[in-house]
Amino acid sequence: MSERILIVDNEPNFLRLLSSTLIEEGYEVDVAEDGEEALHIIDSQVFDLIFSDLAMPGIDGLELMQRIRERYPVLPFIIITGAGTIEHAVEAMKRGAYDFITKPFDLKQIRVIIKRALEYGALHRELDYLRKEVQEKYQFHNIVGQSKKMQRLFAFVDQVADSSANILIHGESGTGKEMLARAIHYRSSRREKPFFPIDCGSITETLLESELFGHVKGAYTGATSTRSGIFEAANGGTVFLDEVGDTPLSTQSKLLRVIQEKELKPVGSDQIKKVDVRIICATNRELKKAVSKGTFREDLYYRIATIPILLPPLRERTDDIPILVNHFIEKYSNINKKKVKGIAREALFILMGYQWPGNIRELEHVIERAVLITRGAMIKSKDIYMDHSNYISGEQHIFKLGLLNEVVDQTEKEHIIKTLEAVNFNRSKAAKLLGISRRTLYDKLEKYNLIGNLKKGSTD
Repeated sequence: MSERILIVDNEPNFLRLLSSTLIEEGYEVDVAEDGEEALHIIDSQVFDLIFSDLAMPGIDGLELMQRIRERYPVLPFIIITGAGTIEHAVEAMKRGAYDFITKPFDLKQIRVIIKRALEYGALHRELDYLRKEVQEKYQFHNIVGQSKKMQRLFAFVDQVADSSANILIHGESGTGKEMLARAIHYRSSRREKPFFPIDCGSITETLLESELFGHVKGAYTGATSTRSGIFEAANGGTVFLDEVGDTPLSTQSKLLRVIQEKELKPVGSDQIKKVDVRIICATNRELKKAVSKGTFREDLYYRIATIPILLPPLRERTDDIPILVNHFIEKYSNINKKKVKGIAREALFILMGYQWPGNIRELEHVIERAVLITRGAMIKSKDIYMDHSNYISGEQHIFKLGLLNEVVDQTEKEHIIKTLEAVNFNRSKAAKLLGISRRTLYDKLEKYNLIGNLKKGSTD
């Protein structure tokens, strides 16, 4: 499909000349003799490029550009004038014009400018689409979690996301600290600016300072050129410091300067650079203990922990496991083009009874493997592989029948107790809620040695 171009000019001869030239080049062309007509046309057509005269009665070219760009911010707009000045050109470019052309002009020059403007528009539409896709991906509703703990967490984070305060996320490995940090960034007024993550625990001290603050040529062995750090690159946006507790003390003092003074010095340089970034940190360590041991600066701790957030481990939000499992089944079924629709009850009981030392990351890997190896539409218990170091010599094993029964029995026992408590130990009501007969309920109470231990209640 040909690109569509709108030409706006109050000179009919110029409209005919330029429109016929562009039509010969294979473009679809619409024309308007003033700004009002152009706005009406824009309401009913989608354009890839706009040419507009600067001086027109009523709505001039600059006002027209401003009004159109409010609706289509990445649509390239070229201003044309018969009496151009440097001041006009500067003003047009400041307001967002792609180019400024004076009459008369060379048609060969126009062809080149149009080609570049259309490429510019296509690129920025793609970037705009990708930016919106990323922002949507990291909204809170895409962080899977319907348990009360996670809903309370989302509500709190929603209150502080758009503040300028620094945030410290506490959480075990695999709980999703970086995803939460990205969600905070994309819900803030800094969402259009960069988000830069860095793992402070995986880089040597010299390289960490270079990554954070940049360096000049010759600052250290291997520094063959001058390079900006992520604080400078993220200016206006957010820097996420993962495992901030592993940051060396010498680097901590420089971090403190960035936070307090909003300035930094690249490694090997005396030049001070101003930066404006929001800092979100994360740790799986007790930083207060590190402060008391002298391995983490107390003043830095209080600067980064203006708003502390605790991300609960998966074992404390087991209500989210079925939702997460279904989410990962759908994800990896689509990726691997498999027709896995769900998970069997016994397999889900296994997952619900596990302690998940690796948290959500571990669960995701378990489901990914299960989707790949299962031969049916439902994941079975035999498809569940996990590291049962707490149970079986630290080796990889499939759950054997005995262990499966233990997990199922423990889960069933706890569910029966909760149901009885909910109905004040009325066994008839409990059996109805559980979907079993009173006889079956009684048998299970005997099986789990619950009859003598239950509080006295109605047995009707």
